[in-house]
Amino acid sequence: MNNEEKVWNILEKLGLTVTVYNDLHADAVTINNKILVSGRILNSPEFVYVMAHEIAHFVLHTDHRSNSIKNEAEANRWAIKFLTTDVHHIRSYVEFMQINGIPGKLIDMVQDVLTPIVLSRVE
Repeated sequence: MNNEEKVWNILEKLGLTVTVYNDLHADAVTINNKILVSGRILNSPEFVYVMAHEIAHFVLHTDHRSNSIKNEAEANRWAIKFLTTDVHHIRSYVEFMQINGIPGKLIDMVQDVLTPIVLSRVE
């Protein structure tokens, strides 16, 4: 199962609905059990990461209303971990980020999450 399928699968399991909202000023927001997503990212590489990030807000019971740096960091870390289940073929952190649409500003967090996984493959 690729990560896009994994995202849709967990959305269904959690009972989350996704609605395209073209006038949204953000890529997506989670409100209760609904994720509003901007139409501009639906078919973009960022879609998988943005959806994983929004699922994280639901799972972690955090939201954008408080807009805290801590909540966003927790959602980013959860989303990255969620997307790491199929990394055996990934050759670099940057490749992992590109495949999953992860913003470049999260390179340090990606390295932090992936390094133990990569090292465990070497042992």
